[in-house]
Order: sequence, then structure tokens, then C-alpha cells
Amino acid sequence: MTALTISGRAFCIDGRPTYPGRVFEGHKIEGLLFNVRAVQATFDDANPETRRYWAYPDTGEWDPERNVSEFCAALPAWKEHGVLAFTINFQGGGPLYVPEIYHRYDNNGFTPQGALKPAYADRIARVLARADELGMVVIVGLFYWMNLLKMEGEPAIWRAAHEALEFLSGTGRRNILVEIANEIEVVVARTPYDIFRPERQPEMIEALRAAYPGLLYSTSHMASNVLPAQGQPPARLIETVDYVLLHGNGTRPPRLEQALRDLQAMPAFLKSPKPVLINEDSPAVPNLDAAWRNYASWGYYDQGFHDQANTEDPYTWYEDKPRWNTGPYEELSGFQTPPVNWGINTPFKRAFFERVAEVTGAKDRTPCQ
Repeated sequence: MTALTISGRAFCIDGRPTYPGRVFEGHKIEGLLFNVRAVQATFDDANPETRRYWAYPDTGEWDPERNVSEFCAALPAWKEHGVLAFTINFQGGGPLYVPEIYHRYDNNGFTPQGALKPAYADRIARVLARADELGMVVIVGLFYWMNLLKMEGEPAIWRAAHEALEFLSGTGRRNILVEIANEIEVVVARTPYDIFRPERQPEMIEALRAAYPGLLYSTSHMASNVLPAQGQPPARLIETVDYVLLHGNGTRPPRLEQALRDLQAMPAFLKSPKPVLINEDSPAVPNLDAAWRNYASWGYYDQGFHDQANTEDPYTWYEDKPRWNTGPYEELSGFQTPPVNWGINTPFKRAFFERVAEVTGAKDRTPCQ
């Protein structure tokens, strides 16, 4: 069984720091956790009016079982390239930002009252088991702002959190990092739930940790693409979380590096140093390099959009460039717009996986695809 622990600022798997002994270009890599945002690995859509947008181009139908099976089948290749972790979420993430779709789709692991849906739990259990077999770590998010709007008040949110964590604890898996909510600044701005305010997240984490002490907890911030003095976790939250979880969307390396330096210079961080993990950024390899050079783990986020293969700019903004499901399947871009081709099948994906293989030393052991 794969056991994830934390020692100081390092992630450890089965008692040893990740990438043991690895130094690259003079920088310590040991203890980092390179990862992929794969929040649609357990995706489904309960709204029949929007479900058709996720149909596979080769079958004309959406199939959540095919999606999770193909995801699990892709993981060995990810691991061979040095990727040791990925993020999933009980409420997924933005699949397509066309307003009439984004505001109507229903990918939610919970009922409006906060009960955990059995089919969703089953898919998550299968993902956790496959990752466990491979020695990989799963960053499991509980909440995403759009689907929080479908919940019937704060009691439903607390019920959902307890049911999710009871389920995760009950699997017996020890390869889990918990992400309470995706980008709490966005949650606070777009939902009525005060419990997600940065100053109140310690309250939520401490309550859940007391009930489920065997898990490791954090909550994510959009720390790098906002104005100074916003987006960074407050001191109390840094003290409470087990690892600091940031996002880097919309940044270039200088801004990302500055955000990481600002965080690591905070008195609360110096007093209680712990791993810094980015689990959502972009397809931009320069940002990946900026992260590990500042001893922060980094997460590849590839929404995918039409004609992506014909642009060499990994910073091209994706929300106004939707990717439909016209295919062909072999050429589908991105990891976040269903239907997903989970393989390493595009130039952006290949650039990321090949760079991680180089940085971690996996390239010396496994030829890149």
C-alpha cells in the first residue's frame, strides 16, 4: 500500500522522499511532487440537456465508465515520466466555459442535500486504487464553486465534507492529499458561503481533521495571478494546513517566482515550513521550471481548445476558445474538457511530460513517448 507522509518541506512515499537524492541543475528535486490537474477523471453530467456536449466523437455518446477506465489506463505512462500525483475533485472543475453550458451542466459527487452519490464514490475508489497500485498520490478536492451553487446551504456543505472524508478514510488508502476547496478566493467571491473565507478555513480544516485525523489537509489559493497582498494564505491558515496549496494561472515565471518567494518569506511559513504545491497552472514549461527552482511542486493544467495544436503559446487563454467534441478522438487536446484523451498525444502534453522526465531523472530510465 502506498503511504504518503510529509517531512518538513518534503513529500515522502513509503517513508522515502520523492525522487530520492535527485538534484537537477544545482536545485534539489528530492521531496517535490510533480502533478497533473485531472479533475474530470470521474466526470459525469446529470443534466441530459448538456450531457450531449461530452459525447465521444467516435461513438456519439458520453460514457463515464469509459472515461475513468481510460484515465486509469493512462497512469502508468504518466508515472514512467516522473509524474507522481494528480488532482481529482468530487465536484470536478470547469469543463467548458460557454455560459449556456457552464451554468447548466451538473457534475457533482453530492446531492443538493450533501449526500455522497454512490456511482461517483465508486469511480473515485477505482482511481484511488489504481494510483495506490502504481505508487502515485491523489490530491482529492471536495468543492468547486460552480457546483457549490447547487448545494442547499451550509449544512449541506458540512454534510458533504463529512461524507466525502468518511468515504476516503474508509477506503484505507494512504496516498491521499485533501484539498478542501478549489481557489477559495473565487468561492468567496461567487458563492454565499462565508466558511470558505481564508480567515475561516482554519476553522473548517481543524473540525474535519479532528473527525478524520488520518488525512493531510489544505485548501487552494489563486496566489499568483492577483494583486499583491491578495491570494496568499494568511498566517493562521499557513499554520493550520499540512501543505500550502497555490495556483499559478495567468502568470509568467517572474510573477510566479515572486509569489513563491513572498510566501516562503512570511514569518508564519518560516516558523512552520511545509511543502509548497501548485496543482493548477498552465501548459507552460517555463512556469514548471520557475516552480522547482524555488522548491515548489508544480501541476500541469491543460484545458484544451480548438486549434491548440497550431499555437506554440502555452499561455494562450482558454476560456474564450472552447474545444468541442468533434474529434477525432486521437487529436483531442487538453485534460479538462470532456471527452478527454488521457494519453500524451499533443505537443503541449509531450513538452510537459518530457521536461518532468528530464528534471526527475525518469528520462534516464524510460524513453519519452
